[in-house]
Amino acid sequence: MNFYALLKLHKRIKSPRLKLLGLGLASAVGFRHLSVRLDPTLRCNLACRMCYFSGEGYKAKAGGLIQRDELEGLAKTLFPHAFQLVLGCGAEPTLARHYHEFFRLAKRYGVPDVSMVTNGQLIERDDLEKMADAGVNELILSVHGVREATYESFMPGARYARLLELLGHIKELRTLREGAFPDLRINYTVNPDNLEELKDFFEVFGAFGVSTLQVRPVMDLGGVYKGSISEALQPRYREMVAFLKEGCRQRQIRLLANTNDAGYEEKSRDADLGELVYTYVSPLTASQLGIDWRSCSFRQFRRANAWYKRLADAFWGRTESEGWLDRSLKYEELN
Repeated sequence: MNFYALLKLHKRIKSPRLKLLGLGLASAVGFRHLSVRLDPTLRCNLACRMCYFSGEGYKAKAGGLIQRDELEGLAKTLFPHAFQLVLGCGAEPTLARHYHEFFRLAKRYGVPDVSMVTNGQLIERDDLEKMADAGVNELILSVHGVREATYESFMPGARYARLLELLGHIKELRTLREGAFPDLRINYTVNPDNLEELKDFFEVFGAFGVSTLQVRPVMDLGGVYKGSISEALQPRYREMVAFLKEGCRQRQIRLLANTNDAGYEEKSRDADLGELVYTYVSPLTASQLGIDWRSCSFRQFRRANAWYKRLADAFWGRTESEGWLDRSLKYEELN
């Protein structure tokens, strides 16, 4: 069962307590129950205008790298318990020269669903072949404009021609490998200035074999861009999502979108569950938890991040602060 099948199951089960109980049972009997979200480095080669990397002084201070001698221990600790590994959770994973090692280790430990979120600007054809050989399931490209001027405006430092070159390599290699190649997903953060370009999405990207399109209304993450999908703009946003839904249906593309709370005004009922499942790891994690990946066991990791206490607090409704996933979980599969 891949991530998207689990997402559908998650949406069908309405009771947060029932889902938390299932998560606890899965952990107790040793089933894979974690989605490991991993930033190998905390740097980025771009400073997208909607991202905190464009905030004043952020990029200059960002840094850190999970060292090569930590990889084996980290994988041994977490990967046997993971149903999913996602490389890239805000920073750019390809800046870590050894990022392919994470894929190799995920394959060794049998992680069923492996993907990477990236702006794609540093990926070469050889990198794509290594991903395919390692069994990567999905390559997720951040693309915040359909046309060149908008793409390069919202993603300073990125080249539109480089994006199209990468998409061409993906299309060619998928043909050469007879489909034995990672699926392609495009993440599009929609805002007032790139919303209308979505009507051209299939004209520009339709030939590249996109498997999934995620459309996410812009959030305020501390970037220099402050536009939002206002209440007045939401009817047009929903019209555009309906257009995409029909186009995706015709082309057998999975569409993920937030249609119920584009202004992120409501607290997610599943944020506590998400924070227990989504296990974020960065170069800072070991020091923050007081562990050493080279010698840490899973039990020690669980104790350090107080997982069972957080599970109990969530089950009994003792969590009051806003979780980091309150906004991130605001999407569903529409077709």
